[in-house]
Amino acid sequence: MVPDMAFTIRFRVWDKQEKEFSQKGFSLTLDGKLLKFGQPISNEDNYIVNSFTGLRDKYDKELFEEDIIEHTVAKGGNLTQHTGIIRYNNEHGAFYIENGPPLLQLFSIRKVGNPYENPILYDLYLKSKS
Repeated sequence: MVPDMAFTIRFRVWDKQEKEFSQKGFSLTLDGKLLKFGQPISNEDNYIVNSFTGLRDKYDKELFEEDIIEHTVAKGGNLTQHTGIIRYNNEHGAFYIENGPPLLQLFSIRKVGNPYENPILYDLYLKSKS
């Protein structure tokens, strides 16, 4: 007998007009079209969809793609803090830190914010990278 391997794909949706996240009432079609309460959305450009990584930070906060996180890296016996943005890598089929390691290889992760609710923080992060 084959065990039930049901897996629920979770995501959050940023509404650009309302300036808030929602997970309720939204669904995706098999070809990736966004629906609200089962109806096609006329202007999908008003919404940004972020996938849930399936992971939580050390404070039990859910981690989604595009979240900004701090994490610890162990190298040569030294621990250093790094900041990064969670991105999905299509080639590897996994979540990674932008220009960095896979999310599953990190430890002591702390969610700092996201570019929608914390645009100033996001801008500061981008400036520190350049």
